[in-house]
Amino acid sequence: MLTPILRFPAYLLMALGALLVAPKAFAQEVEGPVILTISGNVANPNRGAVDPAVDQFFVYSEAEFNEATQFDYASLQKLEWLKANADFPKDGDIQEFEGPLLADVLKVAGAKGEMVTMTALDGYAIEVKMPDLIDQGAVLALKRNGRPLAVGDCGPTQIVFPRAERADLKDMPDDNWIWSIYHIKVE
Repeated sequence: MLTPILRFPAYLLMALGALLVAPKAFAQEVEGPVILTISGNVANPNRGAVDPAVDQFFVYSEAEFNEATQFDYASLQKLEWLKANADFPKDGDIQEFEGPLLADVLKVAGAKGEMVTMTALDGYAIEVKMPDLIDQGAVLALKRNGRPLAVGDCGPTQIVFPRAERADLKDMPDDNWIWSIYHIKVE
């Protein structure tokens, strides 16, 4: 018969064995509807691979990944938000956009790479150099003029730049101002 001192290590070994075969635990879990997924080279995933039986939208848009970081509105609200004033569309009225810096969102995901591909709900996608987005102060806008961006109103997320606040962005075209973003792939 084992004494209590000897039983503890045996139970510890069983617990460790269970952990070794347990499914992978992910970083921050989301509780609400996911509005943004970042895949590719991410170090802090919180979801697994595309499941063809469940992830019909990813399958339809041919997005493939083994793991990714997903965000709901509440998880994005936990990041520091800022306000960016910009004319959108170019030469239109100045609007006030709110949301976290794209750099901060990518940091939470542990994203590393040189290129990002941002895909909108309608399938439109752009590929942009990550350092350019960060240097230009890209904001992942979730609100415009105090109101949440809705689907059909450039939402749920839109990339904006503080064009009205920075002289170096004054002549920037709207090419990278992609809206209704649901997926960002980092390479």
